[in-house]
Formats: sequence, structure tokens, C-alpha cells
Amino acid sequence: MLRSRDMGRSIAVRRWTNTALECYKRGCVCEGCFYTDFFNGTSQKCQMKASVLELVRVLGKPDVDIPQVLSE
Repeated sequence: MLRSRDMGRSIAVRRWTNTALECYKRGCVCEGCFYTDFFNGTSQKCQMKASVLELVRVLGKPDVDIPQVLSE
């Protein structure tokens, strides 16, 4: 089933991919992501955040450690 979201379209999800896990660990923050440079200068937009949200909705949160940043 294809889902439409304000941020873009998400495909039917089946499993957590390495790229989706990396995006999830980053909190879906695009700044500093490898793919930011890939989409710069194009009319296309990264759809990974929509995919991650759909994965969490369908499959639940992945079993990964999310590093916490402590500031002094």
C-alpha cells in the first residue's frame, strides 16, 4: 500500500535497511547526512524520513542503540 505524507511519498515497507537505520539513529535530521549533497541542486527531495516514519508505524522501533550526546 502506497502512503502519501506531507514530506513526500513512502513505498510499502518490508524491513529496516542499513540506510533507514542510519537515518533513524540521526533522528531523521538531514543536516550533515551523506545524502544531503546527493540531492543538492536537484528538484528531488530525500524520502527517507517518510520511509522511517512508515517503518516505525508498521514494524515498530528497531532494536538499535542510539548514542546520546552529552554537552558540558
